[in-house]
Amino acid sequence: MIAADVAFRQAANAAAAAYAQAPPYLAYKTDVVVDVPSLRQHRSISRAVETRTKDDYAVLQDLPRGQRQYAHSFPVIPTFDALSYFHISYNGSRRDALSYVQVDRPLTFTTTASSESKPDVVVTYLRYYHAEYAADSNDRIAHIVMDPLPTLTTGNTSDFYIHDVYVDTASNLPTRVTYTGPTTTMAVDYAVVENHWLVSHMTYSHTFFGPLRIGRVTANVEATNSGFAFPATPNDPKLAGG
Repeated sequence: MIAADVAFRQAANAAAAAYAQAPPYLAYKTDVVVDVPSLRQHRSISRAVETRTKDDYAVLQDLPRGQRQYAHSFPVIPTFDALSYFHISYNGSRRDALSYVQVDRPLTFTTTASSESKPDVVVTYLRYYHAEYAADSNDRIAHIVMDPLPTLTTGNTSDFYIHDVYVDTASNLPTRVTYTGPTTTMAVDYAVVENHWLVSHMTYSHTFFGPLRIGRVTANVEATNSGFAFPATPNDPKLAGG
């Protein structure tokens, strides 16, 4: 196998390319479970979602015949690239525990820079992580374990970092990406549907602390996406503008 850091760079580039080739419109069904154990709160949410991917403007229909609203995709747009630079916005709602995941820019690598290209990152090695293969890697799926380095963590306000990247060695696309940290964990599973690389399943857990870190509440979110469709024109005319 190629070196683990090279495999990670290839996976990031493949993910960025797939993200750039997202279909203009995407429809799917999502089943979400939100658990807040310390408050004894449990909620299941099923929604039909149709989204305009270029700006993540979506119509959300609670199933079977509930509220209809316009917002970002719920709980995360399935074209989400988990290796990108992104941030999570939380609105404090018990209904939508994971409010919005926004991609700031894809992570890409190149070994050379030219006047015709403006790469996001120019590297010949991984500056921010130490990468190595896990023992369960094989010819079909490479399991890369990522260890964040002080160059990344020092002075960084993020509370979670990439931990595992599972890569389909035939396509170089990630099949699963996990993040870990002292207060946050996240795992994103992918499937390829009609040549589109999409989030099929996601878990997210975050612990919120009170003032002076007195008291804490942990919220757990699990989302399963299914029934993907790629309409040439949106069913809802409000998505056609923009």
